[in-house]
Amino acid sequence: MRDPRPPAAGIRRVDGVAKVSGLAAYPPDLAARAAYHVATVRAPIVCGWLESLDVAGALAVPGVVRVLTAADIPGTNRFGLITPDQPVLVESAIAGASDVVALVVGMSAAAAQEGARRVRVITRERPGVFDPAQALVAGAPAVHPDRASNLLAERRISRGNATRALARAAVVVQGTYRTTHIDHAFLSPEAGLAWMDDDGRYVVEVASQWPQADLRQAAVVLGVDVDRLRLVQSTIGGAFGGREDISVQLLLLVALHAMRAPVFMAWDRAESVRGHGKRHPFVIRHALGADRAGRFMAAEVEFLLDAGCYASTSVQLLDNALKHATGPYAVRHVLASGRVALTNNPFTCAFRGFGVNQVTFALEQQVNKLADALGMDPAELRHRNMVRTPGTLGPGTRVRSLGATAETITGAQRGGARRRLPRADGDVVYGRGVSTAIKNIGYGFGVDDRATAEVHRTRRGAIVRIAAAEVGQGVQTVLAVIAARALGVPPTRVTVEWGDTATAPDAGSSSASRQTMAAGNAVLGACQKIVRVLGGRPVPVDGLTRRFTWRFPRTVSGEVVTGRHLALFGGSSCVADVAVDRLTGVVQVLRVVQAVDAGAVVHPGQFRGQVEGGVVMGQGYALAEECRLDHGMPTTRGFEGSGVPTAVDAVPDIEVVAVEHPEPLGPFGARGIGEVVMIPVVPAITAAIYDACGVWIDELPATPARVRAALAAAARGERETRKRALGRQ
Repeated sequence: MRDPRPPAAGIRRVDGVAKVSGLAAYPPDLAARAAYHVATVRAPIVCGWLESLDVAGALAVPGVVRVLTAADIPGTNRFGLITPDQPVLVESAIAGASDVVALVVGMSAAAAQEGARRVRVITRERPGVFDPAQALVAGAPAVHPDRASNLLAERRISRGNATRALARAAVVVQGTYRTTHIDHAFLSPEAGLAWMDDDGRYVVEVASQWPQADLRQAAVVLGVDVDRLRLVQSTIGGAFGGREDISVQLLLLVALHAMRAPVFMAWDRAESVRGHGKRHPFVIRHALGADRAGRFMAAEVEFLLDAGCYASTSVQLLDNALKHATGPYAVRHVLASGRVALTNNPFTCAFRGFGVNQVTFALEQQVNKLADALGMDPAELRHRNMVRTPGTLGPGTRVRSLGATAETITGAQRGGARRRLPRADGDVVYGRGVSTAIKNIGYGFGVDDRATAEVHRTRRGAIVRIAAAEVGQGVQTVLAVIAARALGVPPTRVTVEWGDTATAPDAGSSSASRQTMAAGNAVLGACQKIVRVLGGRPVPVDGLTRRFTWRFPRTVSGEVVTGRHLALFGGSSCVADVAVDRLTGVVQVLRVVQAVDAGAVVHPGQFRGQVEGGVVMGQGYALAEECRLDHGMPTTRGFEGSGVPTAVDAVPDIEVVAVEHPEPLGPFGARGIGEVVMIPVVPAITAAIYDACGVWIDELPATPARVRAALAAAARGERETRKRALGRQ
């Protein structure tokens, strides 16, 4: 059989040299082109009213030229990725730590920042609510006074009769699982430049995951048609979902509208932590029942999500979480429900995995606990319950295929078996854990999910134009390799232009592991058009240009994809080896074997990089990462204290296993892997902790304090059991 993969061995990343040499320009590097600098004035409280602003002190600072408030917004003072519920600049109500009340414009950054410090903000506090369960109690303080309730959304999925089936199950495991706020911690903080181009368009030069969504929101705020706006991408220093939501974009454009000259803004790390969204904290109550042969019979799952102070994508994330409630397993009876609560905590938003991380942590803990209760091998239990496709997932989604998810279990287990765990050494004990996950590729839920590419074939090579944001995942290189394969030219002769909405067609967001599939197929389609037109003839002197739009499928196994369904999935499995110091509670991840359903690997180096990055991010989420809050105000102000793993902390031994079965819908058989490589790492680590020392950690992160507390509780339980046994004697 002909190898369907594009020839990528030995091809360097398109953006690699510029990034490692320091030549790449990131948003903070744009300051030299600014006529004015802008600094924010944020509300000093997280819940209350803005009474007044005294800007006299700011205007007295040499170099300060203007202070902008809500009255200076030319259009509608509201924005939001899905629901426009956030003020650009606060008019009256203050709801959270991210709220901005004014902008100070200065001739230098120092002047603007000093002016911002001298703005006197007069506020009146009102009671806030910081626990999502308390936020939903009758009479709780309203996060938004104009809303009747703090309940943002409520969903329920029911198949069969889960309550009756659980009552009949031979074994039922129950658990309550908790996760916390996590900061995206991308390396480059938010910054940008706004200016007017020669055609009179407002231009904002930033780092964005979803340029068209930014421009759509900006048009409303500026009160202009979206055609009068343009977004130019700087090099994006990490995103992980955090750059889907607006940060500096609207503030810069409002300042540009007022000043009519280039304006620049840069947040420091502390303002970055305060100003953008976080990963959603979940509370998950889970019951999973099986017969004595280990076949899953029923699941009852209940989610409570903290949306924080604004909606962002919390409702959509709940929908996604519910559809992954029972993972890749066949469960006939399912009752899954969820609520999303508004609080005065930081708003929560898209983060690598989009709710599936939290759900999978709980589910896979349950599966591993069930394997322990039944005395079964946890990998065998997973194989026994995997959905046979085409089939139906527990929450009701019909699936054409789960790819090679089942084979990733075998691949990870085989890799793990190649090395024995060390023997216990004093207080240090060792354990191994396994986990499996699936994650949707593309938006699903009936969204018209598409990407458009324009390819210009020249006699020397090709120019690919598509606004697929390069957030570090390597999409530029992937698209160059796909175009090269389709056109029969060396990848080094393909240029990918992605950074300007004036010339690059819309490709949607760089999220949902979708760009390899969406942008890749759009590029492939445009190239195939060119090949058909040329028919083997030479390329015309002035070249040949074609466009193509590719859409994710709207049917699954013959059914129309509606608001209830996801279309495509990818899978991954993880085996983790850990060492646990029973005295200190410190957990060290020694080795991870990660097997990934890759479809067909487009670029081996980037594939490995994605997997290794996902493993280390999962390690951080499992053991250390947390954005700490004090009544809604972040007290974590930077990387220090955030728990983000450093190079010293990272797993020293990562084995990457590519399970390759070409995806029929993918370009040359490829599928997206960006998110699923992280998701099973967390429950594999917590399962390994249990294997090492006999305690389950059901709240993330599994800090040394939590491990010590669990060990102490287990020891107390053992003592009480012995006492009762002696008493009976």
